[in-house]
Amino acid sequence: MATAAIDVSDGLSTDLGHICEESGTGALVFEAAIPRPSGLPTSSLHYALHGGEDYELLFTAPRSDSVPARIAGVRVTRVGEIIRGRGLWLVDSHGQRKALPERGWEHFSAPR
Repeated sequence: MATAAIDVSDGLSTDLGHICEESGTGALVFEAAIPRPSGLPTSSLHYALHGGEDYELLFTAPRSDSVPARIAGVRVTRVGEIIRGRGLWLVDSHGQRKALPERGWEHFSAPR
C-alpha cells in the first residue's frame, strides 16, 4: 500500500522533505494530527516536527487505499497529505498554512 517510506530518525520535517524532494511534490502537515505526549509545553510541537531519534516510519499511501488503524500492533496516524507543487506547509486548526522549514538533522551540513 505504501508508495514511499522513510524512517524519521532525522526528524519529521527533514525526512518528509526528502520524500517530497525525490517525488517532486509538496506536503501539508496538520498540526493537530502530530502525535505528542500530553502534558508537555507547546514547544513539544517543535520537537515532534524537528526532533530525531524517534525510530518511527513515515509513509505515503493513495487516499483511495484503506490504511488500517494499526499495522503489526503499531498505531498508524494520518498526519498530512502530499500535494502538487513544492514546499512543506504546516496547517493549523483554522486551516491557515505557514511554511514548514526542514530543521531536523542534516548529515554533512555545517553546524548551526
